[in-house]
Amino acid sequence: MAMAGTRARASVAVPRRRPLWLQPPAVAVIGATAFNFVLCLVNTNVGNVGAAAAIACELMIISAVLLYTYQRLTYTQLLVICGAVFYLVALSAGRLLLTGGADVKPIRDLLIPIAFFILGASAPDLKTADRIVRIAAFLVVAVGLFEYFLPDIYTRFCNIASFYVERGTMATSQAQQSSSLFVSGMRPEGAGGGRNLLPFLGNHRVSSIFLEPVSAGNFGVILFLWALVRSKMEHRFYGGLFASAVFTIVMSDSRFGAYFCVISVVLSLVPSAIRLAMVALAPVVGLLTIVFMPDILSQHFGVDNGFIGRIIMAGEILSRFDVLNWFGLRAAEFMMADSGYAYSVASIGVIGVALFWIMLLSTESRSRFFYIFRDLAAAYVAFLLCISNSPYTIKTGALMWFLAGVLSAAPAAATRRVLRSPRPSLHPGGGATRAAPAAAVVRPDFRAS
Repeated sequence: MAMAGTRARASVAVPRRRPLWLQPPAVAVIGATAFNFVLCLVNTNVGNVGAAAAIACELMIISAVLLYTYQRLTYTQLLVICGAVFYLVALSAGRLLLTGGADVKPIRDLLIPIAFFILGASAPDLKTADRIVRIAAFLVVAVGLFEYFLPDIYTRFCNIASFYVERGTMATSQAQQSSSLFVSGMRPEGAGGGRNLLPFLGNHRVSSIFLEPVSAGNFGVILFLWALVRSKMEHRFYGGLFASAVFTIVMSDSRFGAYFCVISVVLSLVPSAIRLAMVALAPVVGLLTIVFMPDILSQHFGVDNGFIGRIIMAGEILSRFDVLNWFGLRAAEFMMADSGYAYSVASIGVIGVALFWIMLLSTESRSRFFYIFRDLAAAYVAFLLCISNSPYTIKTGALMWFLAGVLSAAPAAATRRVLRSPRPSLHPGGGATRAAPAAAVVRPDFRAS
């Protein structure tokens, strides 16, 4: 019984939060990041896994994300999804009528950012996002260390070369050169060869759970961007994430990752209006560079695996494009893995590229930190497309677009600091006067832009 003169407290049932490994956003993002590694383990230790298994896994993950977010979709988000699918289906149908070949892969490429962005926006929990990032970083660092220090044991249980040969994306001759790693898993010796970042580490480029070092380096960039933005939000240094990002970039010997981390710090200090203008024009500058600069660059440089060499190669690819290629109505007849802009134009057309970029940069939020992350992520995509089509992979794209979605829906005051009301003071007459309840002073962690 309650004592006389007091009021019994009502018990409030607090819903128990499910463990992280049972929360759909965590399962989807971690699963999208690591499923290729699991398939490689199965291919090496159980039985052959072909390209169909990888495609099926991606379709299952994307479909599950869309089904999970369906009840949470806003009318605008539903229109975006339906509009994107309709445009790509119409493009594929036009390609079938004009050239006799259809490709549904662009639908998958465009659904990855849309689906995972909406997933993040439907569950805007910054602390949960932090935990997902930390788990992903821990997996990447732990497996990366195992791969680097015990490469023979690692490839015995995870034969990357054999996995990609089974998928048909790597030739047997390339597998023999890479010593059971991905074809780019070892830096070649000779003039201009060898490791670029900390050469004393040797020519082994660590790929960790991503199986190929390019995606590992890109993951390091995404970690760095999240650590940078979260450090600004919380006014404390996310040293663990920064260290994990640097480790991943260095061990994968990602020159692009190292350069872009420096660029991202500079961009984060630029006023928002100027930064947005720079990012908005980045694809235009990138395409113009690829179209007009190769003739000049080729007089002094050759086609190689470096940044300038890939720019020259991308220019040669675009020079072969006709009108149908530029509007996405004819698939290119050559490999475009090292030319992201050529791949994008051939897949969704120059109109589709422009629409996606406008849609991305017109996304609004109450948080100014979303705009920082969005602009840095957009700059990352714009720069990377000059030399690779890897921004389209779900292995790194799922996490990046999920984090962007989380920040887009984060409240304008995600953390609050409440000042305590002053203590009661003694009245001069001897009686204690009770101070009036002071309104809690709320200081927003970040403001709307």
